[in-house]
Amino acid sequence: MKYDFDTIIDRDPTLRGTGKYLIMKDSKGNPPPKGTVPLSVADMEFRTAPCIIDALKAEADFGLWGYHFVTPSFRQACCQWMETRHGWHVEPDWLTPVEQVVPSLYISLYAFTEPGDGVIVQTPAYHHFIGATEHLGRVVLENRMLVDERGYYTIDFEDLEEKAKKAKMMFLCSPHNPSGRVFTEEELRRIGDICLKYNVLVVSDEVHHDLVQKGFRHIVYASLGGDYAQNCVVCTSLSKTFNLAGLCFATVIIPNPELRAKFQETMSTHGFKHTNRFGPVAHEAAYRHGGEWLDELIEYVKENYDYFCDFMKEHFPRVVVTPLEGTYLAWFNCTSFGMSDDELHKFLTDDCLLYLDHGPEFGEAGSGYQRINLACPRKVLADALERLYKKGLERGIAI
Repeated sequence: MKYDFDTIIDRDPTLRGTGKYLIMKDSKGNPPPKGTVPLSVADMEFRTAPCIIDALKAEADFGLWGYHFVTPSFRQACCQWMETRHGWHVEPDWLTPVEQVVPSLYISLYAFTEPGDGVIVQTPAYHHFIGATEHLGRVVLENRMLVDERGYYTIDFEDLEEKAKKAKMMFLCSPHNPSGRVFTEEELRRIGDICLKYNVLVVSDEVHHDLVQKGFRHIVYASLGGDYAQNCVVCTSLSKTFNLAGLCFATVIIPNPELRAKFQETMSTHGFKHTNRFGPVAHEAAYRHGGEWLDELIEYVKENYDYFCDFMKEHFPRVVVTPLEGTYLAWFNCTSFGMSDDELHKFLTDDCLLYLDHGPEFGEAGSGYQRINLACPRKVLADALERLYKKGLERGIAI
């Protein structure tokens, strides 16, 4: 490979305030023992693409960082990326810069729903979909996904239609987190047809849109065209793609001018005025020059996924690992361990010194599961799995 994904980088949280290293807790809520490995929050253990580092250095050297608005050059670069990598033609004025994708979920709730309105969430779900909905006094309408014995997730369309009858909005997570599904065009059109039938607005969080494995294709919801595009809000960012979450920048793309105006008006009402200067600079560099780095990243993640699957098959053969189509997050069923969710959490954090994303954080549908972040050097993953194996032998759950 041309790019380095094997070097282990010291992310000392006391020096750099590195998020997932600071939020780790043991089963009792205390800071975990030294040496605990966080393979949890969706940021990577890799340095970002060199083209981005160079662009940020140049911006830092400029030394004048006053109030900033995204440039026509940024808009053109974003549109070109969507066209070349996703086959979606975007007009520059469809873009609205925001601080992050998560605030865009809140803005959408404020703009397009009222307290008491129903919001469809497909579970297991990234916790902010449920959290934002409940926090703002809206009603979560759970469309629990179906899962087979292979761990493969599909949409319960019959239930989705029933929920749509009572909904004002739907949060679509595409690719889906935590299952890693990349929805097909047929699935997306069926979702869209139901939402159009019952006048349900689709707010599509596509932050993992570039992290798709070979053999699969991410379809931007709005690229379905026609009425689908006019009834949606698409939330995007390269924060996951290039490990830029700390730069706090995202782009909301809304083809419908009336929806776009209402979204922007709500942003202003709630005090969202400016984005930081470095986020757009990093994104534009990635859009223009980051494709080769991304292609190698996806290949490396696939190799890590294969390593993870082979390890579990050899040492924990009853664990079911969900097929990975998109994201760099592996979702796996640990019910064969014979532990409750609390016992499993204690085993992983206190015994194995592993900090993963605990399944129940994704709702009741996540009970018995864990999510592991595979965007790390292979040695980090291998060492973490060896810990799991050794402690698993002691508990009689490994072979």
